Amino acid sequence: MMFMVGQGERVLAIGPHEDHHCPRCDEVRPFEPQLRYKFGEFDLLFGFVYDKRYQLACTQCNHGWLLDTRLTERELGRIPIPLRLRFGFVVLLVLVAGLGAAAYAIKAGP
Repeated sequence: MMFMVGQGERVLAIGPHEDHHCPRCDEVRPFEPQLRYKFGEFDLLFGFVYDKRYQLACTQCNHGWLLDTRLTERELGRIPIPLRLRFGFVVLLVLVAGLGAAAYAIKAGP
């Protein structure tokens, strides 16, 4: 039996572009609100997010500012991270605990 373990990083656009002055480019550029998160996966089904941040980034140089997490999530209404990455590790722990309890119940017997 083979298990796959991995990690990754994703950047998702979460809103329309806004024009701001970019200190790195030294010009007015479009900035994009983004969600950047890092995640780990076990067997491609059970995942977890270990770093999440909302940012406003220049579309040219990716320089920008961090956004307040609570305020941004309240404005979004829902977090755009897939459920298997948000709750996958909890589901894995529940499955392992359930299998352990079933094995214990079978071994204890009547």
